[in-house]
Amino acid sequence: MEKYLEYSADVIDQLKEKYKTCDFQFQLVHVNVNISVFFVLAKSSILSEESLWENISKEIALKYQSKLETVYEKWNLYIIYIASDITPKELKNKVENDKFSSRKIVEDSYSKEFDNDEANRLIVKHITNSDLKEIVDKTQEVTISEFVPKNKNIWELLEKEEKVIGDREAQGKLIKEITKL
Repeated sequence: MEKYLEYSADVIDQLKEKYKTCDFQFQLVHVNVNISVFFVLAKSSILSEESLWENISKEIALKYQSKLETVYEKWNLYIIYIASDITPKELKNKVENDKFSSRKIVEDSYSKEFDNDEANRLIVKHITNSDLKEIVDKTQEVTISEFVPKNKNIWELLEKEEKVIGDREAQGKLIKEITKL
């Protein structure tokens, strides 16, 4: 695990030196297997220039992924592109559907300060979904209450078994009943 942190530090340094308009971060998460996550922070317009996102992906594959030992670790390599602006749908689809080397995610309209907490939040949101148990537990605590209509008379008209869809006469009668109320 420590060697992966060492490899990633070298790659991050090289990427920062080469692509000065972007910022790069890395997180290694262990969930039964090592999950490597590179974060690329830049405007979407910069990522689209000369397919910069693609070049970054290739460099990560060559300089980092090639050093991963198991198929599972290679399969669990993610690049999260964080754009401060709105990423055009076409670019977002192109990045996220690219099957070369890693799984890619675009998080756009990002306005928060990026730190370790934010990195972990994005990993949970897009990769591990480790908050699902907590969400399900909270959902089970919700009690279901009986629906109480604001106007019982209108509700009673709607509860009738009569079908009004496509039946102009039945619709007319329903409207007349509602206007009486």
